[in-house]
Amino acid sequence: MSPQESIAHYRVVSKLGEGGMGAVYRATDTKLHREVAIKVLPEAFAADPDRMARFTREAQVLASLNHPNIAAIYGVEERALVLELVEGVEPAGPLPEAEALPIIQQFIDALEYAHERGVIHRDLKPANLKLTPDGRLKVLDFGLAKAFSGDLATSDPASSPTLTMRATMAGVIMGTAAYMAPEQARGHNVDKRADIWSFGVVVYELLTGKQLFAGETVTDILASVLREEPVFSQVPPRFHRLLRLCLTRDPHRRLRDISGARLLLDEPLPTAPPTPRRSWLPWVVAGLCALAAAAATTAWLTRGPAESGAGLVQFLIPLPSGTSLPTSAAATQWVPSPDGRSIAIVAETDGSTAIWVRSLGDTAVRRLDKTEGGELPFWSPDGKFLAFFTDSHLKRVELSSGGIQTICSFPAENAVSLGDGGAWNSEGTIVFSAGRRSGLLRVPAVGGAPEPATKLADGEIAHSWPQFLPDGHHVIYLARASEAANNTTYVQDLGSAKRVQVIKNNVRTIWAAPGYLLFTREGVLFAQPFNLNSFHLEGKPSALQEDVVSNANNGRSTVAVSQNGVLVYRNGRRTGDRQLSWRDRAGKVLALIGGPGPFLSISLSPDEKSLAMVGAGASAGDDAFIMDIATGVLSPLTHDGKLSILAPVWSPDSKRIAVTSATSRLLQIDVASGKTIAEGKSVCSVQDWTPDGNSILCTSDTAGSTRAFLLPLAGESPGQTILNSPYNATYFRSSPDGKYVAYSSFESGKPEIVVAAVSPSAAKRRISTAGGRFPIWARNTNKLYYRELDGMLVKVEVRTGSNIEAGLPKPLFSFGGGSTGNRFAVSADGQRFVVSEFTRKAEIDRPEISVMLNWTAALRK
Repeated sequence: MSPQESIAHYRVVSKLGEGGMGAVYRATDTKLHREVAIKVLPEAFAADPDRMARFTREAQVLASLNHPNIAAIYGVEERALVLELVEGVEPAGPLPEAEALPIIQQFIDALEYAHERGVIHRDLKPANLKLTPDGRLKVLDFGLAKAFSGDLATSDPASSPTLTMRATMAGVIMGTAAYMAPEQARGHNVDKRADIWSFGVVVYELLTGKQLFAGETVTDILASVLREEPVFSQVPPRFHRLLRLCLTRDPHRRLRDISGARLLLDEPLPTAPPTPRRSWLPWVVAGLCALAAAAATTAWLTRGPAESGAGLVQFLIPLPSGTSLPTSAAATQWVPSPDGRSIAIVAETDGSTAIWVRSLGDTAVRRLDKTEGGELPFWSPDGKFLAFFTDSHLKRVELSSGGIQTICSFPAENAVSLGDGGAWNSEGTIVFSAGRRSGLLRVPAVGGAPEPATKLADGEIAHSWPQFLPDGHHVIYLARASEAANNTTYVQDLGSAKRVQVIKNNVRTIWAAPGYLLFTREGVLFAQPFNLNSFHLEGKPSALQEDVVSNANNGRSTVAVSQNGVLVYRNGRRTGDRQLSWRDRAGKVLALIGGPGPFLSISLSPDEKSLAMVGAGASAGDDAFIMDIATGVLSPLTHDGKLSILAPVWSPDSKRIAVTSATSRLLQIDVASGKTIAEGKSVCSVQDWTPDGNSILCTSDTAGSTRAFLLPLAGESPGQTILNSPYNATYFRSSPDGKYVAYSSFESGKPEIVVAAVSPSAAKRRISTAGGRFPIWARNTNKLYYRELDGMLVKVEVRTGSNIEAGLPKPLFSFGGGSTGNRFAVSADGQRFVVSEFTRKAEIDRPEISVMLNWTAALRK
């Protein structure tokens, strides 16, 4: 087009440029007397009525975006798109940190606004950014990549326009080669995480002035995107973690929401760990220098620490591709083999765990077949077998053949069916923990019936995390007390009842050659000399590393060590904070409730004015809290940290709550005064308050079976049994009429939702089709809600009468937050939901595993 030509009431002034999506002209809006940009679409595009109609529909959606950092779309005219005219320059690096930060923050604001409205850019690059004279960043062409269709070409491979604009077709590449996410490059469907990758690439370029992925042809650039690992040595340290999380090739492990980038930029820079004596070598970051780490490991393993002269070597290794951290990520789920050459890793996929083995000498990793549901692995002394727990079974797998054998079953004495660790000595004996209310058990590694190995003392609730000392007869273990502050580590000969107290510590200790105990306190990993003759600690503890993940409530630690000095652990400062919000049936946030906090389980009062919850209190354990929904004010009800993580349950009049103490006793608490008004005498895990207000629905677990019963609040009755299940059954909820219960049962080998009659008819029916936890009835309806194993909240209509009938589960929305404790509540009419979800700060903790080679070098002056 030439100057003075017109499109509708827009008069062309001059040509601004041309690209794969058409030529752009400066024009005057003769009606509103303003300057605009006119993008004239290619003739082939405009001549296709179907494509033009699709484009018009998309443009109408994009025109609804109204944000100061997004260039506006004014309308569509004939074969032209009318856009806001943005005067300015394309931001270019290298920029000093102080200049880059406000640009990046505006970039985040624009993406966050659009993503919240379901709009993805799909073609972020510096050419689509403008910096106005007053310093405002404008993102251009927002969402237009989806609006376009058709194959266009360009002679510049570094800034090739959208290679094809068919955004809704899987298997077709869409995006700009140098900035597209790997899943785009492979032709997969994309979501907002593709924008987050491109955001990271653009930020890198702004900070360094260099293009991250380059090549002579589009093919070369795509190969670089798919294979080359980014190196951030030229980027200011403030941005390292942000870019690493944005530029993770697996979208499942990438930063999920761009709002998390803002929190990352606000985080203080990391400081050195608290010991002046050690000399740290640079971290070999996983994914950036994987081959270098493998080479260093190979040299260390083949020559030994003394010959290699490498001193302390540290690096990160990622979880296997397509997996995520298991729910119990604060436990020892990654264990090096005795010779330090391999590491067993528990990782989760689609809600189910499995065990993988990775060689530390290279990047090879393989999934062990038939280890689904497996957790807490430990090695045989010769490194040929791995033992692991699944449900109430202890199994082993032979590494060479992949053969699986069940070593034994063991009684789950409480609702937690997994034990707390095991150990295997050279004589073929395994000792392991069977959970609460049990000492250690012993069993031959070839299989057999487990026998008691240790006996609980008064005040102890479990013996956990055993480890054989070098003589193969003495075992060091953690004796857990009803109060975590009294947890104590002992050494005991398996042939004797006599034991030696070693240390009082909330979290387990680990013996490590040549003669140390490793333990964590307040997230700091310490090493202290340990005398194998007297079983006493000597000297003073030395700090090795900060921010080591552990769990003081159950004594778990992420630390494990090989016989030759390979130490692994998870590193990350876990805030545990979750944000409460009201959601509609589509998952849209209607309103936030209060501020973030360490909330483990939630329960909505019948009058829907308050939330009861269990969370981390001022003490070392868990306490009960009440939150006023209207004001967000949080008030503690208990202060001693002696509650279980089961959700509090409300009386029908919203005046009392019932909770389970850490010793599995029923507590009734008056909400107004905060006083405990009754305490039960028998073992009872509180599940629900019956609709008539006269009884508490409870469970108890004995010898691997679950008893569900109604405990009257008046009198001394032991309760009316309504169900005896030989399987682990949890999270019981009364139906609105009190005649049925819904619960989660492991009868099929994984948790499934079942509805059963309270009456002696014993009628029951499985409701879920893809696993389920945490059933909740909407009080005024016949609808039941629960979470599938992948986090999806679903609804199912249940009709009760002479038979139990159910419709098909209907997915509503998915949300994060873990699989321990109730994470949602439902309104009486089933139209709104209270959801507890991790805040962004909690979600961005490192998913990698930290590795130290020759860790004792950190103790040298």
